[in-house]
Amino acid sequence: MDIKSSPRKITSKRRVNYRKSSWAIHEFEVWSGELICRAVALRMKDSLLVWIGGREARLSEIALAVPLIVGQGALATALLGEEGGATGLARRLTLALGCQVYVCCGQVFDRFTAPLVERGIVSEIKNHLNSF
Repeated sequence: MDIKSSPRKITSKRRVNYRKSSWAIHEFEVWSGELICRAVALRMKDSLLVWIGGREARLSEIALAVPLIVGQGALATALLGEEGGATGLARRLTLALGCQVYVCCGQVFDRFTAPLVERGIVSEIKNHLNSF
């Protein structure tokens, strides 16, 4: 729309104050001799979204885990795909961080690479705690 053609009618006298986003994005890679996966962590106000995948933008699993209000523990469920590695990872991250965690996987990991990915994420959390 052209500025000249826009209506000159003022509907509000409120000022809009912009502020810095409270979301933080942290990207990293997990290596073990060769690239195993790429990961992106999106930290929001009371939750965390972790995407784990390869070079292509794919999505095969989404899992959500929430901490229990009473006692120790966490509940986790698959939102997309099967109950697989994403659900367990989301539960363990929720227990460690104490917030809601969404885990999105765009790559399937076998029994050898899954522990390496989890160890890489834990290492990244320890090294960059303010991003998680």
